[in-house]
Amino acid sequence: MSHDSRIHIKSWLRIKHLVLLVTLDESRSLHATARHMNMSQPAASKMLKDIENFFGMALFLRQPRQMTLTSGGRLLVRYARSILNDTDRLIDDLISLREGGHGKLVIGSVPGAAPVLLPQAIIQLKRERPQLAVNVQENSSDRLLADLEYKRLDVVLGRFTDPAQHHLFDFLPLQAEPVSIVVRAGHPLCQHTPTLAEVVRWPWVMHPTSSPMRGLFEVALAEAQVRSPRNVIETTSTQTTLQLVSASDAIALLPTSILRTAISSGRFAALPLTIGEPLGYYGVMTRKGEERAEVVDAFISLLMTRSEG
Repeated sequence: MSHDSRIHIKSWLRIKHLVLLVTLDESRSLHATARHMNMSQPAASKMLKDIENFFGMALFLRQPRQMTLTSGGRLLVRYARSILNDTDRLIDDLISLREGGHGKLVIGSVPGAAPVLLPQAIIQLKRERPQLAVNVQENSSDRLLADLEYKRLDVVLGRFTDPAQHHLFDFLPLQAEPVSIVVRAGHPLCQHTPTLAEVVRWPWVMHPTSSPMRGLFEVALAEAQVRSPRNVIETTSTQTTLQLVSASDAIALLPTSILRTAISSGRFAALPLTIGEPLGYYGVMTRKGEERAEVVDAFISLLMTRSEG
């Protein structure tokens, strides 16, 4: 693409075009998109046609009941969503500055990092910047990295879940993450040392199949030639997992660091079973090739100092 073509795209493309593409991707309906954008359906249809004519390709396929993305549409919607999330962040930061604040830091973290390094680093950061707004979101690495890619998060404490992600994110290792099998106190399995073949017959609360922790468990089962549990509830919420385990005979696999406090309370017990190797190092992940905000660098510096200490 020539330099002139790049300038032409930047001068023609508008935020409202991006909003139309993202909204249409979410609703797959021109009628719903037009209603959401407070415009008529013919106007929304014309805007989409203008965008497609400008780029010289169909972005959506019109089908009887819904519209589906083409490969070109998928690419454009991906960038549109990233730009709109960046714009939302700009608005939030400007409002914060106007009201006397000092910006916002949005952190994503895998559960295992939440009770260890993260609180200490946030407390120190808030001591240094008391008016900084900090938002922490806990989830599995695959979901956190999707949000990091689309600029819903500034920084993630997690790990790679796909080789292609090495091209998208920078990674600074922090700590390894061992995992443990947890049950409620007084569970029948606490009365002896169970085998893997025995524990899979019980109900389980687990992360989705796409998460590294679930993958670790499935590999351990395959190596032991044991089938996967059939009675499974999937969630990435640590609190929901512990509540389900405490109220039933369900079993869960969680990072050992999370369980220290739960087990010391007397409500839970860890079974004496080793499930594979530790999950490997989780680390600080940021978008590759993008200049980081000063507050992100300060937060990472605090994390690295705590990790090394």
